[in-house]
Amino acid sequence: MAGRGDDVPRPNPWRVRFADRRAAQGWNHLLAHARENLDRAWEAVTSDPRRVDSRQHPLKGALGVVKVGGDPLEQWQYEATSGGRLWYAIDDEARTLWITHAGTGHPRQTDQHR
Repeated sequence: MAGRGDDVPRPNPWRVRFADRRAAQGWNHLLAHARENLDRAWEAVTSDPRRVDSRQHPLKGALGVVKVGGDPLEQWQYEATSGGRLWYAIDDEARTLWITHAGTGHPRQTDQHR
C-alpha cells in the first residue's frame, strides 16, 4: 500500500533501459547539454512510444529493426535537439524501451539510409 512520501508510479509504465554502455554514455552527454529537451523526450516516448510527429518517428530501412538480446525490435527516433537524437527499441512483451543510441550530434547512420 502506498503512503505519504512514496513515489507515485505511472499508471501504465514503460521500463526504460540502456541497450549498451555507449547508449548510456550518450544519454549522459545529452543530459549534460540538453536536460530539458531530454526530459520532454522521456515524457513523449514513455507516454506513447509509437506516436508519429515532427520529432518522433520510426527509423526506416535497415535501421528500422534492431536486435536487443537476440530479439528483433522496432527502432524509433526522437529528435531531442536540432542535432541530438534518442533512438529506442520497443519491446511490447516486456513493456521495455531500450535506448540504443543517444547523443548531441546528428547520427551519421541516418545519412546513409535517406
